[in-house]
Amino acid sequence: MPFVNGTTFETRERRLRLPEMEGFIARWYARIRGTESQLAEFREQASHLTAGLPDGARVLEVASGPGYHAVEMARLGRFSVTGLDISRTFVDLASDHARRAGVSVDFREGDVSRMPFDADSFDLVVCQAAFKNFRRPVAALDEMHRVLRDGGVAVIQDMNRAVSGADIAREVRRMRLGGFNAFMTRRSLAMLRRRAYSPALFERLAAESAFRTCRITTDGIGLEVRLTKPVGSA
Repeated sequence: MPFVNGTTFETRERRLRLPEMEGFIARWYARIRGTESQLAEFREQASHLTAGLPDGARVLEVASGPGYHAVEMARLGRFSVTGLDISRTFVDLASDHARRAGVSVDFREGDVSRMPFDADSFDLVVCQAAFKNFRRPVAALDEMHRVLRDGGVAVIQDMNRAVSGADIAREVRRMRLGGFNAFMTRRSLAMLRRRAYSPALFERLAAESAFRTCRITTDGIGLEVRLTKPVGSA
């Protein structure tokens, strides 16, 4: 297991883990992530991330939160979409959002490090803005590998620990939030940056997992990690 500042990734995540997103906090987060500009981004990301998948492909979003991204993938009408989140509040909010949107998404409550799915079940696994909070990151990657079919891809989009405070301020301005929400979002992002991984740390995590390798790109305050399960993987 890799070490960071004298402790393993797994121990570090247990110590720094956020409280579970339930109740008022989960509903507040759902409101600030549900603005028109951010929903437009979810729609764009849904098309981008599923490009190249065949009709009927099975897609899993882990830590699906309020379900906005999963619902946008389901709106495309080509895939079977499942969402998994440890928060009961988020599962309820996401299920209600899917009903109101008139799409079918199977939202379930569960832990990403012990997913309630059979092996070789999905063609694509997506995780947005949540990986830094997982208590057992290597176990989470191993579970993503397990539930993917051969040739399947896991895409993790999250904060880049290497970004600056100025980078965060620019990102929040781009969200077009009101004064209080902008202030709270800046504070949250500054705190979350301390939990995030740099590209180099993510490469070490991937090396410890069943994936072994990954491909990383950076943009703004974020990074995108792509991990592929090789055909014929044991």
